[in-house]
Amino acid sequence: MKSIYFVRHGRTLFNQLWKVQGISDTPLTELGEKKAAELGTRFKAEKIIFDGAYSSDLGRTRRTSRLILDHSANPELTPIETKDLREVSFGQFEGDPNDSMWEAASEAAGDPELRGDSPDELKIKALDGLKRLDTTGLAENFEDVKTRIRAILSVMAHSDEQNILAVSHGLYISCLIYLLSDAKIHVSSIENTSVTKVVFENGVFKIAYIGRTENL
Repeated sequence: MKSIYFVRHGRTLFNQLWKVQGISDTPLTELGEKKAAELGTRFKAEKIIFDGAYSSDLGRTRRTSRLILDHSANPELTPIETKDLREVSFGQFEGDPNDSMWEAASEAAGDPELRGDSPDELKIKALDGLKRLDTTGLAENFEDVKTRIRAILSVMAHSDEQNILAVSHGLYISCLIYLLSDAKIHVSSIENTSVTKVVFENGVFKIAYIGRTENL
């Protein structure tokens, strides 16, 4: 059985400023760096030993993965960086205030209840509307993200690694949960430096738990 520990990156400047981040990037805050290091120590304390590590190729996930590993039982590991773990791309809305983007999405999706603090499930459903509004050709909908998720899961399934660290992003991890649960698990949000564990056994990926910071 493989165990894959999906971790959302540490808190960033744009998280703090409540701005759309997507495939753009800002550095971890002091708190974000502290929590990432603490998570590495937590993995070590709970005797979780990684034999593989993957990270989104964006700076905030690269920094988070390095801090986690440096404080884990496996500081020698070098994460494989991949675009397949990147956050959902929001195209022209990157860098905008969160509420502004989701207000535009609510109009396009015909959902007046959608706001920046709405559950991720509603945001996933609204991605089609954002993609229609985007003029850059870079915005993604759920189908686009599913393609990337399936690609990285295939890589992990065919690897020899048994305990894998995968550092990614909030809405991406919610999309992963939505995909693996056939939209039956309803996620409000994925917190910074929280852990969502997925196991792979007998050819099937299953969610073990969502959004933990202890008892990993």
